Amino acid sequence: MKKSIFILSLFLSLSSTIVAQSGTAITSEAVSTDEKKKLADTTDGWKFGGIGGVTFNQAGFKNWAAGGTNSFSLLFNMRFNADMKKKNHLLQMWAAAEYGLQFTKGDKYKFRKNADRWEIFAKYGYKVYKPLYVAMYADLRSQFSNSYNYTDSTKNIISRAAAPLIFEGAIGLDYVPAPYFSLFFSPIAAKVTYVGANDIAILNSFGNVFPSKVKKEFGAVLIATYKQEFWKQNISILSVLKAYKNYLRSNADPFDATLPRESKSHYRKNIDVDWQTTLGLKVNKFLSASVFMHLIWDNDVTFPTNNPNFKTSKVQFRDIIGVGLTYQMNYSKMKGEKAKKI
Repeated sequence: MKKSIFILSLFLSLSSTIVAQSGTAITSEAVSTDEKKKLADTTDGWKFGGIGGVTFNQAGFKNWAAGGTNSFSLLFNMRFNADMKKKNHLLQMWAAAEYGLQFTKGDKYKFRKNADRWEIFAKYGYKVYKPLYVAMYADLRSQFSNSYNYTDSTKNIISRAAAPLIFEGAIGLDYVPAPYFSLFFSPIAAKVTYVGANDIAILNSFGNVFPSKVKKEFGAVLIATYKQEFWKQNISILSVLKAYKNYLRSNADPFDATLPRESKSHYRKNIDVDWQTTLGLKVNKFLSASVFMHLIWDNDVTFPTNNPNFKTSKVQFRDIIGVGLTYQMNYSKMKGEKAKKI
């Protein structure tokens, strides 16, 4: 009897591996909840893959009474991931990049950049009790090229490659009750912002106080991740919410240049929030539609006001909606086997 159950479980595990992508739950209705959990806990090996695509948007007008401006834009994006689960060990790694250009007819500057970001992330956890892991993570992110603030007649540079360059690292607990959800918390988290270019560092827009090019933070971080697919994997959602609280008060107030030290009220508000959500709709193997939303509240990223002694921070938000060409590949490598496409 035990042998029969083992053979059945193995068959169902292999079947779910073939039809499911990395990170999706076992969906066979023939398996009970307890068996699903057992299979998920005992499946050791690597799962890795990636997705890359280009989104094109175009608007054209000719003799259009309501008016309009001819324009088009291109957005390139890619993401690679590698996950490993072996006994009590859990390793998750991914790298993502995006770059977008927009052309508007009649614009003085012709091409403008509307997206630019790269990020590398790695997290390792060791299971200590059922879904609870002792974990650590490292994250590095920046951009590829210069960014500008445009006016009707001029453009002013506001950031460059590695200006800023942001590193985060933490050690804490990772709660993983299901393959599609995790909650990481650490009271011991470090964040370093490096502004490599002098012309950007002198703006003091990223928390540094020139001539220093570095902003150091030590605090607590909370990261909630939700990743799941629905309707035979044709609809997917990936949402990552990160909140970081800095314990340290700055030697210079980021908003009020007349103060010798960061005020208590500004210090209490020093919580950074980064929330990214992607909703994907798969049309066929190469065509897809997606909605991407990105919200940032960064206390250290300031904007000028009419008073040169005062700056302010603002909620940053962007969304990208488009239909484009996409190519996706996912593989699974189990213990003692060659990598298989899934």
